[in-house]
Amino acid sequence: MMLQKLSGFVGRYWKYISNSLWLIAEKLLTSLMTLFVAAAVARYLGPSDFGLLSYAFSLALLFAVAGQLGLDGLVIREIVNRPDDVPRVLGTVFVLKFAGHLLGAAGLVVYALSVSVEPTERVLLFWAAAFIPLAALSAFLGLWFHAHVQARYSAISSSISTLVVGLGKLGLVWTGAGVVAFAAANVVQVLIAAALSFRFYKRQKGPPLSALRFSRALAKTLLSESWLLFLGSIFAFIYLKIDVIMLRWLAGPSEVGTYAVAAALSEAAYFVPAALVASVFPKLIESAKSDQELFGKRLQTIFDVLWLAGLGLIATMLLLGGPIIRLFFGAQYEASIPVLMVHVLSAPFYFMRIAFTRWTIIKSGATFFLITEGLGALTNVALNFLLIPHYGSIGAALATFLSYATASYLTLAIPRRTRPVFIMMSRSVLMPWRAPKEFFKFVRRGAYA
Repeated sequence: MMLQKLSGFVGRYWKYISNSLWLIAEKLLTSLMTLFVAAAVARYLGPSDFGLLSYAFSLALLFAVAGQLGLDGLVIREIVNRPDDVPRVLGTVFVLKFAGHLLGAAGLVVYALSVSVEPTERVLLFWAAAFIPLAALSAFLGLWFHAHVQARYSAISSSISTLVVGLGKLGLVWTGAGVVAFAAANVVQVLIAAALSFRFYKRQKGPPLSALRFSRALAKTLLSESWLLFLGSIFAFIYLKIDVIMLRWLAGPSEVGTYAVAAALSEAAYFVPAALVASVFPKLIESAKSDQELFGKRLQTIFDVLWLAGLGLIATMLLLGGPIIRLFFGAQYEASIPVLMVHVLSAPFYFMRIAFTRWTIIKSGATFFLITEGLGALTNVALNFLLIPHYGSIGAALATFLSYATASYLTLAIPRRTRPVFIMMSRSVLMPWRAPKEFFKFVRRGAYA
């Protein structure tokens, strides 16, 4: 009987399950390839040059926030809710986001020209600036795929570009290329991904580019709703990437390299919660409109699964993190091991944060998103200033852990409206065994029907 109900559940939701599996398979492949290539590049470049490369592209992600505009979740919502108006939605969002990314790229160029650095470092920053608008094209098309539960096409594009450029980077190591060549390879990778995404977009009969149109009224409406999410995104990227930038100026490029290796391993599985939540987001939107009790059950289950996944990542890194660093990155990155053991503690809070962000979109809770992200960013910057001069990359990892716990969990207990979410998260934290138990309970009772 249980197997019959489980089979029925899989059949009803195969579209969403298969979408998640595609995302996870793609991210697993690209993460493994990225880690393997990063290990080869890190061993070849050494902590100092690898640190500079990581620093440059961390800055690119920070400046790329100008193109986020807090619109991603809203776009998926609009496409789901207004299927007859997709060309206008896509055209409006494309103009807004691409203009924002161009502004971010220009800002990074100005930064590169303003700071006092060596010529090689400045060239790395220029390549990082070129990365920003190209990455925006692939991400923009990905929004359409996600809204139509066709994320496999984004997955395939990303996998192919990662594989091709990964092999190219190994070739650069073989031929003894300089650090600038690896920065250029990153730009080529997003260019290939964008071209492949566009090809799949056309094959799946996405609205032709000639049909897309910009609507000033819709732009005004979306921006009026998203500006708080946009500010929150700025804060989110500050406490996500500011540690690398502050390490560069407070401790030096070698410490950045040590930290980057630890963070790469710690964040290697961050694709799992992102893929799961992205795949079920359209379904969450539907249940929020029709059945609040069902919406609450689904959200609680998501928190349970994400927290358990975070604990699993911690256990994995505690057991295998040290041997992996010694085997693949070499003795010169031995100092990354204790950094990894601290940094990975952030994972469960980061995982649950992804679900909370979707809750703020569905429930129009952008104010709470902004407040919590702001507190997290302030905590991270303050702790980095306090800890990095004394403890270097370990201090940066500790600052990341404390800021994630603050922004993603503790602060939700303060506002009355987010307190129910805090209670849900607390159930997951205090009872991690809930995840498999609740899932099978829902299947047995048909709670997802």
